[in-house]
Order: sequence, then structure tokens, then C-alpha cells
Amino acid sequence: MKVAIPLFNDRISPHFSTAPEALLIHTKNDRIFSSWKIDLVPLSLPERKARILSLGVDVVLCGGIDRATRCWFEKRGIRVEDNRMGNALEMLDEHLTDKIHLSD
Repeated sequence: MKVAIPLFNDRISPHFSTAPEALLIHTKNDRIFSSWKIDLVPLSLPERKARILSLGVDVVLCGGIDRATRCWFEKRGIRVEDNRMGNALEMLDEHLTDKIHLSD
């Protein structure tokens, strides 16, 4: 699974459209397999969406996101989990832990 987290420093950015960068995490067996950051500053909102889609992201964990962008992602099979706050890696860990408990 690939997860994208819009960042502001090491925290989840308050809004997808204003995040200066995103953390991309590839997980295998609910563990981090690889991760990297992408620069979002030069990208317009349509370019940001296209970039996330082109990277094969399955889930976007974010603070806020406008309804149109959320719908755009969901129509393309990308799950959006919004209203997330705090440290990005802690939130990822919480997401993976919740996923494990749901499958039990």
C-alpha cells in the first residue's frame, strides 16, 4: 500500500492544497518498506492531484481537503482520511495499527 501525507515540517499539513511537501510511504505487511518526500511548492492544485495519482497512492492522510479534491481522489480509487493532526509518522503508525485491528 502507498500512503501520501501532506507535510508541514514533520507534522501533517493543515490543508492539502497548501502543503509544501508530501511524505510518500510504501508499506508491505503493515510495515514501512520505503519512504521519500516530494516537493509540492511549484505545483498547482491540479498538478498536485495528478502527481499523487501518478505515484500509485492508495490512501491520503491529511488535515483539511476541499470537497472537490476529495471527490476527485475517491473517483480514482484513492481513499482520503482527513481531519488528521499531529506528527506524520505517529499518524501513519496509528493508521496501520487501526488497519490491523480491523482485519482481526
